[in-house]
Amino acid sequence: MRCALVMAFLAGCALTPRRVQVRPAARDEKGVSPMPYAASAAERFVGPDGAPCRGYGGHVKDNLIGWEAPNPDDSACSHDTLYDGLKPAVLELRWRTEVPADGSYDLVSLGYSVGAWGRVVSRGSHYGDYFAKAEVVVDARSAHCTARWARQLALAQVTGPADRQANFSGYVELPDLQVENCRANEPLEVRVRFVGEANRGRVDVDWFGFSAASDEEVNHIFGLRPRPGTAR
Repeated sequence: MRCALVMAFLAGCALTPRRVQVRPAARDEKGVSPMPYAASAAERFVGPDGAPCRGYGGHVKDNLIGWEAPNPDDSACSHDTLYDGLKPAVLELRWRTEVPADGSYDLVSLGYSVGAWGRVVSRGSHYGDYFAKAEVVVDARSAHCTARWARQLALAQVTGPADRQANFSGYVELPDLQVENCRANEPLEVRVRFVGEANRGRVDVDWFGFSAASDEEVNHIFGLRPRPGTAR
């Protein structure tokens, strides 16, 4: 009986995907100008082969805008303080547009959620307090208007000679942000960042980005909408 239960559990695990495709929720896009995708960056993360992680190339692969492990046994990108130092490691996607007129705007997420799978590991020692953490950050910035939002995904803390691990998995819904008192014709850039940080430990990213079916969707993640009575 016990063996049968174990086998049923393992079969259920095998049928459960590590990541599922998520299509964007319907949004009222009246008056919204979609933002073109601009660029990406990877800082202080390395791939399974030990080479620095590269940026996302702008094309959808395996239903993904972002980074994915080459196989289930590897991470797409890892950051280890033993080799990579104490500065935070970053995976970043950028969108950019020009502010059409003076005024305030809503930076609208067009129904897409950002997904992240992986783990943080804090390695303790006989002396000191140690941590490893991961968060997702959205920054919108021009010369005269800014907005920021952040969500912690995982935190592992330890005091003493032990290791602590915290996993993160799933999709995070992005809120609309208000950017106020913008100036016409100024570039406005939106950065979606995965930030991994540790003072003694490791951050592994198996998958980070947006679920998408086609290249056209990369230019439809965010949009800019004038706030009523403010843009002129």
